[in-house]
Amino acid sequence: MLINTHTHHLTNSSKKILDIYNQYPWNFIENDAYYSIGIHPIFIDQSTLEKDLLTIEHHLLDEKCLAIGEIGLDKITPIDLETQTKVFKDQLKIAEQHQIPVIIHCVRAYQEILHIRNEMKLTVPFIFHGFNKNQQLAQQIISNNCLLSFGKNLLQNPNLQTIFANLSQENFFLENDDSQIPIEEIYSKAAEIRNTSVDEIQNIIQNNFNRIFKK
Repeated sequence: MLINTHTHHLTNSSKKILDIYNQYPWNFIENDAYYSIGIHPIFIDQSTLEKDLLTIEHHLLDEKCLAIGEIGLDKITPIDLETQTKVFKDQLKIAEQHQIPVIIHCVRAYQEILHIRNEMKLTVPFIFHGFNKNQQLAQQIISNNCLLSFGKNLLQNPNLQTIFANLSQENFFLENDDSQIPIEEIYSKAAEIRNTSVDEIQNIIQNNFNRIFKK
């Protein structure tokens, strides 16, 4: 089975692919997929915040809810960073209480997110989705007991391919996020980059999934 760690699309081949489908508390779409749920920093609505947080907690009782996310900080959205930080921390408290992984959205705020992780003394795994930065930042994230998820940029970015090729196998996942690129294509490229088979990449990510999501 191919695990798609973060997606905004559902596949039809459910027997071959396990999607972690991105859901929002104010617009939950009923389906049979595994999912994450969270308040994205771009979509914070103060008028419904308390209700949204309660909805997230409610869904954590569902065995198909695997993570809180995508949540984080985004420095190019109009919503001020102070508000984003408060909502981010509110969700992290829930994640820590329930011991559930967090799928991280980050735009120009990696140091702030890592600082919050250490400041709050969090133990739950962070998965930085759609990673597309440099080797130094990748190692800093990993040294803070977080993981990286790679998507469409892995197909064409040589520097990112080099980072991915040299990562320890316990540190990564694969995803297609909001792109229309099939997750199979990303797995195939990942296998090519690491000079191995798709089956081996599948086994690595299955092991990581079992460890992080406790399945």
